[in-house]
Amino acid sequence: MHFKNITTHTFLTLGFMLVSMNGTSQDRDSLENQLSNRNLPVVTYLNICDELSWSYLNDDFGKAKRFALQGIERARSENIPTMEATLYRNLGVAYYMNSQMDSAQLWLDRSLDLAITLKDEKLEAAVYGAIGNLHNVTGAYQEALSYYLKALSMFESQGNNERIRSLLGNIGTLYHSLLNLNQAEKYYLELEKESKLAGDTYNLGRAYDGLSRIALREKDFDKSLGYSISAAEIFHNSNQQLEEAIALQGIAMVYYSHYRDYPTAKEYALRALKLTQESGYPAHIAGSLNILSNIHFNEKDYQNCRQSAREAIRIDTTDANVTSNLYANMVRSGIFLDNNEEALHYFDKYRALIDKRSTQEFELSMAELEKKYETEKKEMRISSLERERKLYGIILFSALFILVLLLLMVWFRQKSIRSEKRLAEQKILHLEQEKQIVATQAVLDGETAERTRLARDLHDGLGGMLSAVKLNLFDMRQDVIIETEDVERFNRVMEMLDNSIRELRRVAHNMMPESLSRYGLKVALEDFCHSLPKVTFHYFGEEQRINHKTENTLYRAIFELINNAIRHAEAEHINVQLIQQADRVSATVQDNGKGFDLQKDTKGTGLQNVKNRIGSSGGTVEIHSVIGQGTEITLELALKHEKA
Repeated sequence: MHFKNITTHTFLTLGFMLVSMNGTSQDRDSLENQLSNRNLPVVTYLNICDELSWSYLNDDFGKAKRFALQGIERARSENIPTMEATLYRNLGVAYYMNSQMDSAQLWLDRSLDLAITLKDEKLEAAVYGAIGNLHNVTGAYQEALSYYLKALSMFESQGNNERIRSLLGNIGTLYHSLLNLNQAEKYYLELEKESKLAGDTYNLGRAYDGLSRIALREKDFDKSLGYSISAAEIFHNSNQQLEEAIALQGIAMVYYSHYRDYPTAKEYALRALKLTQESGYPAHIAGSLNILSNIHFNEKDYQNCRQSAREAIRIDTTDANVTSNLYANMVRSGIFLDNNEEALHYFDKYRALIDKRSTQEFELSMAELEKKYETEKKEMRISSLERERKLYGIILFSALFILVLLLLMVWFRQKSIRSEKRLAEQKILHLEQEKQIVATQAVLDGETAERTRLARDLHDGLGGMLSAVKLNLFDMRQDVIIETEDVERFNRVMEMLDNSIRELRRVAHNMMPESLSRYGLKVALEDFCHSLPKVTFHYFGEEQRINHKTENTLYRAIFELINNAIRHAEAEHINVQLIQQADRVSATVQDNGKGFDLQKDTKGTGLQNVKNRIGSSGGTVEIHSVIGQGTEITLELALKHEKA
């Protein structure tokens, strides 16, 4: 099986990058020494921080980051927002060059926001180009094209031809990643023409490298080799190590994919790896290792194929094209080395990555972006952006590959057994969960027992005493002559006593209704709901007693939900529904109250108590609420039956 999606991580200039970012060591040392001068004007200080952070981007992430942060702190303290925004940009690019894409996005966003506020269109356009690169290398091509077109439009209005050339190459790389070779070639040819006119050898080398990769995909191997050799010579003569390494990668790919000259291919790949390692740019190191991994596979050296791919994945996975091929190599080497578990693991990763990138909706949205750009910029250098549906190639390739691997995976799954380690981990996790559930259930059982005891003491003890007092008072009235003016007072006392007895019994009933223990959940809920004017109760299903713990758990939970609806939701009506089936029971409490925000207001004590009660019994809680319309909460538990 041959994988053509080897690498498309050609070098992306950031829209504002000079041909060479690296100053001499002497120049840098001189600038660093100047920063120690306390009498240095603040503007000079910030310009030096800018220059140093920029010059170290390719070869020393630590220093690039340090000088950028140093300048940002000073710019903030002196309230110089233009330099603050510029140094945010530098810091974002530094993280990008170090393949820390999340951090890069954070700092570039800050730079963009400040540039827009300051109306600094030059910096704004530059940051658009950089953010476009972030999305490009991570496979978010729609977003990448959107930012590229914004940057291109602004650079054209500024007449900045150098940066226009940089973006032509970047957009060409984007279309190459999408396998839209016609569009990619158009941009690279435009870049070649403009670079020759301007005497721009750096971007001329980029154009040759891009055209080399297109020729390789079109199987014009001699043409591909010629372009790569020309690019390598340009970059070698201008001491552009990273760019030279990328061109060497192209030469290696021709030798191993067409000529089958694996020793020569390996020689160029190792030279590329050495140069990328010296540059310290993780994505390109991974690209070189990716090519070596492919060469090893074609040599049937599956152990080194696996080793190179694994090392590349460890170093960097930002380039979606490179990463997908590395995953494929891990699958292939795993199959031949009889490492079924590893092969399955990376097959899942490969499939997820391919599925993410191969959608027709994506292609359509790309076309919409191009159309929008053409409408807004009718006088652009590029007169038209012709779209061809090359993504079908990706889809077809992916489908065939997945089909073959699926057949292999079915065979492997049938002969493989579960790992003892995985079983042990699952067992430990299960035991921990059981321990937690048992602990929670013990607390709830203790709470239920205490409620029952208190309810009995109140009802039978204190309630009985009050009833006895009432009887004694009534008997006394028969034997004692009460003056007319005291009769009314005596009657009020008796009425107060009656009210106290009723209130006591109500409290005892709420704590643990007698009907719950005697007649079950349905009768207890029915009694409770009918005692409240705003609440209706409906029952469906089999009328038989269920486990008393389950009854207590559901009753307390529903009791809590009804009280919450009355006290907090300001509901005019509450509907309670109980459904009992053979193997499970569910309850729903609906109200037409004010509702609440599920993201903010679900951590209150009442709802948390309900979740704890139901969760400890292995049940589920579903909450639906709309502000201004009401709330619906459904509880569900599996049943364990016992005789009444």
